Amino acid sequence: MTINWGLVFTNVLAIVVEIGLPVTLGILAVKRGKVSIWIIVTGVLTFIGSQVVHLPLMAGINLLFINRIVPMPFAAVLPWFNAITAGVLAGLCEETARLVGFKVLKEKAQPFNSGLALGIGHGGLESVIVGFVVLFTFISNLLSTSALTTMTFWSAPITTPLAGAVERISAVSAHLFMSVLVWKAVANRNYLWYLLAFGYHAVLDAVTVFMSQSGFSMWAIEGVLTVFMLVSVFFLWRFWITERAKEKAAAELEPVPAME
Repeated sequence: MTINWGLVFTNVLAIVVEIGLPVTLGILAVKRGKVSIWIIVTGVLTFIGSQVVHLPLMAGINLLFINRIVPMPFAAVLPWFNAITAGVLAGLCEETARLVGFKVLKEKAQPFNSGLALGIGHGGLESVIVGFVVLFTFISNLLSTSALTTMTFWSAPITTPLAGAVERISAVSAHLFMSVLVWKAVANRNYLWYLLAFGYHAVLDAVTVFMSQSGFSMWAIEGVLTVFMLVSVFFLWRFWITERAKEKAAAELEPVPAME
């Protein structure tokens, strides 16, 4: 077996990003952002809860088609159907789970940083899971003595793992953005923000699924995801400025305790 050392490097780099990014963000949120670790834990639980609903729903829909209870869409529209279905279900399950999480947290989730922290937990868990899958696959192929088993892995382009890292950065930034949108829905009691988070999530997942099933290249998909990442980061920055300014103004208006 010939080890591709360039592939070793890019796999290690991808694993560091996929696992290290959410862990670093979590530490910064607690240490610098002064948010409770339980808000991040709540984000983790919202991701788990969303998948408990999401995965059986997807399996149930597939069974309807497999058992011919519902007719299969025409081949020409199948990629569109799969993309829209996947996007709507992901947006509905995950954004509703986030909404429930903020409702449960109540006053603990009032500061703007809480919206970011829940997003770190929610999107961070997904990233860490992907990272450990990549880590397990990498170690298995590194230690394997079967050239036949590892041939596909070691013959891949060295840029392949980096695409996964780019995807996780894009996904985490999107999760932070969508969590802030849902946070605003609860904080401002305006559920149009929740609908915006749902729509953004649905479009993001739908575009990804459609491109994957339509033969687009790996890097074409990552390029589109990078556009979503830039949109997410830009609006996160805008929300950061406006919400921090509001919090500062509110703190200045608080009455000073009278001296005894």
